[in-house]
Amino acid sequence: MPISCIAIDDDPSSLENLMAYMSKLPDLNLVKSFTEPLKALQEISASNPVDIIFMDVEMPAISGIELASLLRQKTKYLVFTTAHAKYAIDAFKVDADAYLLKPYSILHFAKTINNLYPSEKKKPLPFSISENHFYIPIQTIEENLARIDLNELIAVEILKEDIHFKTLKNNYLSPKLNFLKIVKMLSKYPTFIQVNPKTVISKQYIKNIIGEQIFLFKSLSYRMEEPFKEAFSDFVKRNLLLPGKSKIS
Repeated sequence: MPISCIAIDDDPSSLENLMAYMSKLPDLNLVKSFTEPLKALQEISASNPVDIIFMDVEMPAISGIELASLLRQKTKYLVFTTAHAKYAIDAFKVDADAYLLKPYSILHFAKTINNLYPSEKKKPLPFSISENHFYIPIQTIEENLARIDLNELIAVEILKEDIHFKTLKNNYLSPKLNFLKIVKMLSKYPTFIQVNPKTVISKQYIKNIIGEQIFLFKSLSYRMEEPFKEAFSDFVKRNLLLPGKSKIS
């Protein structure tokens, strides 16, 4: 379900940067943006509440702290975006939920959203996650995030210092993730199983098993290794169609 948002910042460049970050997270829906805080006060006061209001602190005519005290009931979550750490105590006096100190990165921004919307279960991961997808930082000239759909994820493996995510449509390298955290997160979904110390695969994309070699879609193959052989063999036995059986168990 889309997360409705309003952004308020008198600095157009800061506002554009925030909006650019929001555009990279498809769950966020920017309802309105303002560079004039008094106009924001007038319009938001007369409109329906939203999920998140992002708000600068130092603004003309009325400060973000003052504006927040007047609009707090119009949003579920209040997030301050400012270049000044000195306002943090004042921000939380008006029940702010987060405090983004400029210049903040898209990873910090995504982590903030993930903390506000942890999909019912708290997951200590450095990317946003929901029921059937999550976001990872990827190797590009700029800091970008890639959406990984669990239903399209074929395998995740360690390649030197990077984590390689292989999906039906694309492959991504992420240099900033912890493989053990990825394994822990994917272990919550019965679709995924670890087959060796460096690889987790999706059971639904297994095509063949020949000896200890597992063949997947897109010509991918991985070798079963200890101590993961027993769990994988148990999975195969539970889904092995034998003579006399009419269906897979």
